[in-house]
Amino acid sequence: MEDVLQQGTRRRLYETVREHPGLSARELQRRLRLGWGETAYHLDQLTTAGAVRRERGGHQDYYFSPELTLEDRRILLTLRSPTERKLLLQIATEPGLTFPELGVRAGLSKSTVSFHLRRLLDLGLIEGHAGETGRRYQVPNGERVVHLVRLYQESFRDRLVDHFVDTFAALFRE
Repeated sequence: MEDVLQQGTRRRLYETVREHPGLSARELQRRLRLGWGETAYHLDQLTTAGAVRRERGGHQDYYFSPELTLEDRRILLTLRSPTERKLLLQIATEPGLTFPELGVRAGLSKSTVSFHLRRLLDLGLIEGHAGETGRRYQVPNGERVVHLVRLYQESFRDRLVDHFVDTFAALFRE
C-alpha cells in the first residue's frame, strides 16, 4: 500500500478520506481543487490498492478508511446529511422525543421529519417505541454515535455539533 501513497495527489486524497470519512468523490474533488478525471483516477487507484473503501449511495460514491465497520460507515454517511444529522443528534441528546417534539426542536416541517425519520429507522440508527402520548424515539447505539461525532467533529462543523459535543463533554466531567 505504501507504493500507491508515494504519489502526491493520492496521498492528499487518502489523508482527506481518513480525516473526513464519507465524503463523495465530488466533495473530495472540490476540497482538494483537483480536476474530475484526476480525482476519479486516483480514487480508483486507492480503492484497488485497498487504501480506501468505496461505498455506493444513490448516484454517488462515498469514501472511507477500510478500518471502519459497516455500522460506522452508515452512521458517518447519515451525519453527512445536515437534516439527518440534526435529527440523529437531537434524538441522541434528548431520547424519548415524539414526532411533533422533534419537528419543533429541529425546526423542520412534518413531511421532512417524516421522510428522514423513516430513513433513520430503516437504517437501524434509531428506534421508535409506542408510548402513552405517541411514538418516542431513541438512538440504540448512542455511545457509538457520540464517539464518531467527537472523533470527526471537524468534518461536521456547525453549531449543533458543537453543542452536542459540549453537552456530552460536560456529562463525562460530572
